[in-house]
Amino acid sequence: MTTSRIALFALTAILGLGSLVGSTTSSHAYTTDFRWANNTGYVNCVQGVNQRGQAMRPQMRGPYVADNTARCNRMFYGR
Repeated sequence: MTTSRIALFALTAILGLGSLVGSTTSSHAYTTDFRWANNTGYVNCVQGVNQRGQAMRPQMRGPYVADNTARCNRMFYGR
């Protein structure tokens, strides 16, 4: 009985680790990918969105910044 529990635990650990590794390699941007920082048009777009968002009430700021940052992403990177 104990051997089957250990085998089941090992199998779930392997599957979990495999799915974690598989999901990280397919993502578009990695945490060390700072190529966007050289794109001054994109940086200016996002900074402008954040500056305009700071003048808004907190209830409106979140959706405004999220929608317009997504617009900057579509304009400059097509996603």
